[in-house]
Amino acid sequence: MKKWKKEIIINAPIEYVWPFFYGNLEKKKLIFPKVIDEHFIKQTEQVVGTVIKQTYQNGTINEQYEITIKKFRNEQHYKSYQESFLLNERFRMTIEYEFESQDVSTTKFIYTSINKPKNILLSVFQLFGSDDVVSRFMNRTKETIENAYKNEEE
Repeated sequence: MKKWKKEIIINAPIEYVWPFFYGNLEKKKLIFPKVIDEHFIKQTEQVVGTVIKQTYQNGTINEQYEITIKKFRNEQHYKSYQESFLLNERFRMTIEYEFESQDVSTTKFIYTSINKPKNILLSVFQLFGSDDVVSRFMNRTKETIENAYKNEEE
């Protein structure tokens, strides 16, 4: 099992940041450009337990994943969303996106990813994994949201 946890400050209000991760597919595509579509397979009133089928473009191939929402909080100053899915039939991915309002114009974004291989041999390869991909994702997310917010304000 490999775990990554990173945080970054985004210069935009929490209510502006949140739809890029939950509730607005067009905004989500700006953060996750390989996501083509999402639709509910099972929707629960409390959101936890909801299952979403996500279509993801990987090169010329479209892949589909069933994402289960494991945690969900949507409060005024704190929002979080945790999803779990099986990646390529090899890894159980659990990803949590947390947002804490720092003030009216800044949001702390905390990203946690747990990657659990289904095969013990794959665990060995994870020992050599770095957090470069996560760092690039965090920086790209910050830049994308801040630019969108800045353009909306003008």
